[in-house]
Amino acid sequence: MKLVRYILVITLLCLLPASGTAAGKRAVSVDEPTWQRFLYYFYEAQRLFRNADYQTAFQLIDFCHHLCPDDPAVNQYMGDFFMGFKRPALALHYYEISFRQDPGSETILNRLEQAAFYSLNTRKALHYQNLIDKRDGYDIYSALQRYHIYASAGDMKNAYKQAERYLEYDPGNLRFLLLRLQALESMRTPAKTLKEAYEQILAMDPENVTVMNNYAYFLATHKGDLKIAEDLSRYAVQSEPNNPVFIDTYAWILYLRGERPLAQMYIRQAMQGFNGQVIPDDVMQHYQIIMKEK
Repeated sequence: MKLVRYILVITLLCLLPASGTAAGKRAVSVDEPTWQRFLYYFYEAQRLFRNADYQTAFQLIDFCHHLCPDDPAVNQYMGDFFMGFKRPALALHYYEISFRQDPGSETILNRLEQAAFYSLNTRKALHYQNLIDKRDGYDIYSALQRYHIYASAGDMKNAYKQAERYLEYDPGNLRFLLLRLQALESMRTPAKTLKEAYEQILAMDPENVTVMNNYAYFLATHKGDLKIAEDLSRYAVQSEPNNPVFIDTYAWILYLRGERPLAQMYIRQAMQGFNGQVIPDDVMQHYQIIMKEK
């Protein structure tokens, strides 16, 4: 089954300016001239990195750390540097040093969870999320983070459990019903359960064309009503006429209904719609079957 995932965009934290929180919390053991040298080399390393002079940038950032290695704010800056340049595993290392030096820092705790998440360290991401929950309590943000920690690691069974957990608090929450459906689509879910999940969401959000497309494909591949599948798929294609995934679904349903010439027209359109991108295996398989001469 082709899946159109619901993406929760989690924005990377911005690098702090010199006058920001980290600078305000620097250890008193670091004298002002040393701190100013650190800031100068730190921002120069950023500039070099942006200009693709990576070797010099990393040499400079390493020198920055040698200037004041035991200061929590310095290590936070180091973590911010590596997060900003998409090196979360290195960022996690420096954030952990900073947190050991300043365990009461709420800012560092949040950054630790983010760095662990982006470095796909599930165990640590959950550990720091537990600490955040202990501080702030369990809420929708916590539930979303937990779901995506598991989902990013491919553990959809536990991701599903996180969606179910939050739905106990808010049974009608559409976002979590969609996340629950995403998890169900990824697992070996009984057809009856999956059918009920599709219909529940479409009853609440009848214009959701992504769910409509997926449900149409589900019906087509689980001996469901092909007429209903065709109607759902046609509506999805009319709503997003340039979506090759939706067009492929429609082509496949037309083929199953015996309308080969029309199916061939739509499957060609679907193939062209990927515009040089990697064509999914199921779409390629549909193309080969639909275009095969009798």
